[in-house]
Amino acid sequence: MTQNATDELINYLVNEFKSQFYDQNNILSFYEYLALFSNDPIKLMRNSAQYMISMILFFGIEIDKDGSKNFLLFEKARTKDKPPIVGQQKVHQNIYKILEQFVRQGKIDKLILLHGPNGSSKSSTAEIIARGLEDYSKTEEGAIYKFNWIFPNDRIGFEGLSEEKNKKIGFTDQKNDSSITGSFAHLKEEDVLCRIESDMKENPLFLIPKNSREKFLLNIFKNKDSKIEIPNHIERGSLSTKNKKIFDQLIIAYKGDVKKVFNHIQVERFYYSKNYRSGIAIVEPQLSIDAYDKQINYEKNIKNIPPILQNIRLFEFQGELIDANRGFIEYSDLLKRPLDAYKYLLTTIENMNIHLNSGILELDLIMTASTNEKHLDAFKISPDWASFKGRFELIRVPYLLKWKEEKKIYEEDVKIIEKIKSMGPHSLDLLCIWAILTRLIKPDQDKYHAIFKPLLTKLDPFQKLKLYDHEELDEVFSKKEETMLKKHLNFIKEEGQNSILYEGRFGVSPRELKMILYFASQNDSFDSLSALCIFEELEKFILDTTLYEFLQFEIHDKYHDTKEFIRYIKLKYKELFHKDLLSSLNFYDEKQYVSALENYLKHVIAFLHRENIINELTGKREIPNELIMEEIEKLISKDDNKKKFRENILAKIASWRVENPGEQISIKKIFKEELELISRKTYKKKEKEIQEIKQGMIMYNCNDYKKLDINILEKCETTFNNLWEKHGYTRLNAQKTLIFLDVTV
Repeated sequence: MTQNATDELINYLVNEFKSQFYDQNNILSFYEYLALFSNDPIKLMRNSAQYMISMILFFGIEIDKDGSKNFLLFEKARTKDKPPIVGQQKVHQNIYKILEQFVRQGKIDKLILLHGPNGSSKSSTAEIIARGLEDYSKTEEGAIYKFNWIFPNDRIGFEGLSEEKNKKIGFTDQKNDSSITGSFAHLKEEDVLCRIESDMKENPLFLIPKNSREKFLLNIFKNKDSKIEIPNHIERGSLSTKNKKIFDQLIIAYKGDVKKVFNHIQVERFYYSKNYRSGIAIVEPQLSIDAYDKQINYEKNIKNIPPILQNIRLFEFQGELIDANRGFIEYSDLLKRPLDAYKYLLTTIENMNIHLNSGILELDLIMTASTNEKHLDAFKISPDWASFKGRFELIRVPYLLKWKEEKKIYEEDVKIIEKIKSMGPHSLDLLCIWAILTRLIKPDQDKYHAIFKPLLTKLDPFQKLKLYDHEELDEVFSKKEETMLKKHLNFIKEEGQNSILYEGRFGVSPRELKMILYFASQNDSFDSLSALCIFEELEKFILDTTLYEFLQFEIHDKYHDTKEFIRYIKLKYKELFHKDLLSSLNFYDEKQYVSALENYLKHVIAFLHRENIINELTGKREIPNELIMEEIEKLISKDDNKKKFRENILAKIASWRVENPGEQISIKKIFKEELELISRKTYKKKEKEIQEIKQGMIMYNCNDYKKLDINILEKCETTFNNLWEKHGYTRLNAQKTLIFLDVTV
């Protein structure tokens, strides 16, 4: 790069930074801030709870069918390194409700404690809130301000900071002093002798004395169209002890001329930052206090402190609570700390202040914490639990219980793996199904009506898995029984949630699932992450039952049987591969049969209603085609009475509509059994030929493969190509799957 090109780049950066600095109103005088405030007072009066609500809403919401809110802050990934949180809508809704409660009551007086099993996204929730605050504070809507004290040096003709007798002290009678023309907020750095920051990042409005603040603000609001109320924290908020001492000292020096005091105010826009602990602090479970003060009078830069302030004791405040003020703090694994390390939180949370040697500091921040269930259980039997319970808002964060939701957790991991090795079909699905099975618990029949108990006896973990994911249940349940179960689904879900051993507390965690996924991807025997790799890793994972609590549970009516769960997903894989194979053999195409069923239904509806049907080729009206209907009925009908069978088909659609109001009709879902029947009949019809092709494919990579009958070899090649193009099986994966199914299942 030439010197001219480098200079151009530097000039571009300089202009860009300058433009951003001034456009974003990073530095203001107190008077400029008041002008900004008068244009949008509500925005600049927000406390931490109101600000966090605004931040959450800024990223958008989606309303579910039941009217509940899904907050896109948590559900939409905005960066590659932080995927969204999946399936914890209820947790996020509870956090939002607590924030609303803080706003309604005009004070923040609870710590939000997220509790749940390890790896259930408690810390991720706090991280996303932190990231949201960082991003929101960079927007115009999220602008937030603090203030500093500015004391100029003698270069600009303001001699008040000098100790020389022949110069004015600056804080006496200055009626005739024309050297001070306004605010010092925008002084150049060389003209500033001293800059004292507000450690607590207080709202600049707190500089207006309390006895004048309400009247001053009401005068601003009276010109607004709508009535604006002064929030409690603005009405009653006060400066920190350090700022109050400086303010009082200047008022005395300026003989009550508050305008001259305000000249020393520099209002600064600040931005939330987790890394730099600006408005955000994460406290690890360490032995340390979270706030302290330190006298600054005797630092080496004492000469830079204005003489008039050297006669008072000034303290700077430090610690996590100070850094987090006007934002939020998270105590990670709070209950891992010894009790004495956080007893101070009782009074801190209740009064939202901290007592230091130099005085009491008022806090404005959201306090959150996380803990696992074991530590919470132990804490609940502590004598101090009753005291702390009144200061905690408990929010449970369980493991997910729907495998399709669980699958979304690993989307970013799959992208990483696929840079090196392709993802085999169904691998992640089967892993997630196994994970959910480990988390399910047997329903407590004593909590249900007697008429419902026989259904619960048949509700094994495999049927419960399908029920939770809104899939069709097996034939062990009649349609009436299945409808009854779906009707009581919410009750089944909530049944064990009030228990200590609630559903979603135990089982494999997403952390372990990720470990299994990455280990499976390192299996050198495969050129893709095959489902067979997953099976191998799971069988190794469950060997040492001492490592994970859920592996030690007693098996009860198939629940907690991790070996049986592996066998189940193997059988599931067999079914899925069988369909993929038939499709790749060009003997059975599910899409083709779904389309044929749709056409069949048009003719059935017209037949039963005694109507004509429009021929799509000629455009003419014709009577329903009996041949089209009979062709499908040969494949799916077990009833000789055609009319009755056709009526039952329409009744099945009507029943599905009742059970799934508002959903678009899905032929694939409604006629799942019929499609499986077609698949089985197709296989039986071509069974001998299919077996020949399968045996030929098993010989792939052997010398004898090329010696196969040319007709069989061509069909093997076609099937291999289709398995890859249609479904994503590599040749090695397809071959090993055929061997696996032939030998083990």
